[in-house]
Amino acid sequence: MKKTNRVVQEQKCVPKIRPGRKFAVRCHARGDGALHVGADSVSVQVGQRVLRNGADEMWYSIGIYAHEDERGNLVVRVLVLNPDWDEALQIARVTSRPGDANCHTPLGCNLDHVTG
Repeated sequence: MKKTNRVVQEQKCVPKIRPGRKFAVRCHARGDGALHVGADSVSVQVGQRVLRNGADEMWYSIGIYAHEDERGNLVVRVLVLNPDWDEALQIARVTSRPGDANCHTPLGCNLDHVTG
C-alpha cells in the first residue's frame, strides 16, 4: 500500500471523541510511543536536528496550533519556523464551523502564506 493511501485510510478511521471536545490529536513517535487524545485546544511543535553556528541543536521548525475563535469557528494554523527568519510563516489555516447548520463546507482551507 502506498504511503499516501495509508494516510487517507487512517483518516477515515478517526475514533469517536468525547462530546464537547473540539479537536483530536493522533501522534506516533516511532519506537517511543503514541498519543491519541481529544482536546479543546492544541499546540504541537515538531523539532529536527540542525547544525547552526557550528553546534548541533534541536530546532522546532513546524508548529500546529488549534483553537476556537471568538465566533465559535474551530481554527487550525500551521506555521514554519526557520532560525534564519525574524518571524514564523503561516503556510495553512484550516477552519470549520461545526455550530453553523447553514454552512455547507466542512473545512475552509486558506493556503496563503502569512508572516507573524
